[in-house]
Amino acid sequence: MRRVSWLILFAFVLAACTPQTVQPPAPTAAPPTAVPATNVPAPSEPTPVAAAQTPEAAAAGIQQALDTYVEAYNTNNVELLRSVVDQTNAPFRRLVEERFNTFQESSFGGSRFSRMRVLEVKQREHGFWQAAIDDGGYRRDILFRQIEDGRWVMSEPLEAQLGAKIKIDNEYFTLNTYEWSAEVNEVIEDMVLRARQQVIDTLGRTPENKFNVYLRPIFGITPPVNPNSLAWYSAGSRPRNDRVDIFAPFSYAFGAYDPMVGWEGELYSTIVHELTHWAYTRAFAQEYRITDWMSEGLAEYVSNNPRRNAVSAAVRMGRIIPLVDPNGGVRPQDMDHMTTLEVDRGLAYGFAYSLVAYIVETQGGLDGFWRLAAAVRDTPGTGIEFYDKALQKAFGMTYEEFDAGWRQWLKENY
Repeated sequence: MRRVSWLILFAFVLAACTPQTVQPPAPTAAPPTAVPATNVPAPSEPTPVAAAQTPEAAAAGIQQALDTYVEAYNTNNVELLRSVVDQTNAPFRRLVEERFNTFQESSFGGSRFSRMRVLEVKQREHGFWQAAIDDGGYRRDILFRQIEDGRWVMSEPLEAQLGAKIKIDNEYFTLNTYEWSAEVNEVIEDMVLRARQQVIDTLGRTPENKFNVYLRPIFGITPPVNPNSLAWYSAGSRPRNDRVDIFAPFSYAFGAYDPMVGWEGELYSTIVHELTHWAYTRAFAQEYRITDWMSEGLAEYVSNNPRRNAVSAAVRMGRIIPLVDPNGGVRPQDMDHMTTLEVDRGLAYGFAYSLVAYIVETQGGLDGFWRLAAAVRDTPGTGIEFYDKALQKAFGMTYEEFDAGWRQWLKENY
């Protein structure tokens, strides 16, 4: 049995499509090594330091900033967080703070985290240093720079500092990217090609339209986007205007990844997820109707992303998000309203996967899923009554029977 990784508990992958990871450091019972809050100066307006830095000095300064970052998470101290974030870069500051707040408001806020450790550093243009970081067995790549008072802060370039815009065109899509990401641009193109084919092979239908992929090396690119996103699909007014936006590896927005899988494995799964939305919209939507959990669950299923550790922990802790909230109310907290959940929206993606996997395994494969999608299309109403009618049309079972079967399947499979 694989060890439960608490890092994955907070993985929120992907909003217009999938809420992305709120990627805090990985928790542990051990106390963190951190710089005491009383020793950290108040945030000031960062000014770049022109003096040359050695890799050793940069790594030491970045390590001190990471210690403070961990302590900010452990004490829910946003002012402490701000002391190690570039306050002159408003979009980046928003990204870091909103992910911090999303985590603190989640069901798992208050967990203790271990020390993050600098593995290596690499100098980039415009005074930036890229740090490879061990985060409780997972890996992150974050940009830092030193400011006038000697502190190192998390930061990222402005769009004007990314270099020339690059377009890579092929038969199926156009990749729009920047010179800053030159080392990964061709890798991303190959991933999208393979992901497109995997989606088509799995779903069995082929959308014919060409689409656009936008690789975002930083958060602060116009137009502004959701800070809790990694990637998203947007349908255009015409098929040729369809687009998939992706945050690039080696950025704060990309988050943590399993070093055994590499950022390539994590990103490939994400691209498959987004292209599943594209395929549904262009090849299935005229025939079927699916709810939000069905849409996201299908995308997670095709990309083979069960979020096993997060769902397993939630099942053990009795935190299964119900398909329909029996308490109802103005903002029901259930899978039927997963895009408006107040907490644990990322966890909901794991449960969406489980609902689709349960249907596929017990109702005759993806044909069973599409039977339910056809029943959803033809069934009026909301809530338990709606699902009761749709499930009886599709599978000959009541909502109560379906819900009990799904919960038992969760216990057996997670």
